[in-house]
Amino acid sequence: MVGSLHDMIRRITVIVFVGLLLALSVPAFAADETTETTVATETTVAEGGASEDLPAPAVSIAPEPEPEAAIDWTYRFLVPTGIVLAVLAVVTITVQYFLQVVRKRYRVTE
Repeated sequence: MVGSLHDMIRRITVIVFVGLLLALSVPAFAADETTETTVATETTVAEGGASEDLPAPAVSIAPEPEPEAAIDWTYRFLVPTGIVLAVLAVVTITVQYFLQVVRKRYRVTE
């Protein structure tokens, strides 16, 4: 009886976990869609071509260069903070290990 209850709880946990993964991944897949933009290009006709009787364009528009992407605030602040915290954690754990384990291992005898 206890084994079947344990298996049932395990199955429910797996179902809930898979459901949460699906619920969190659906918006991520929807955000991956990209919109296509059209870029106007300048076309020229060689002299003596078929379109000599067409008027010159009123305004010529040069394509604008894309602005440089700004670095996200997560890369500017959270990543360096995480690295500093990780280094501090390693140093703290090393010092604690030395104070609690290595220091008690060896005794000076007179």
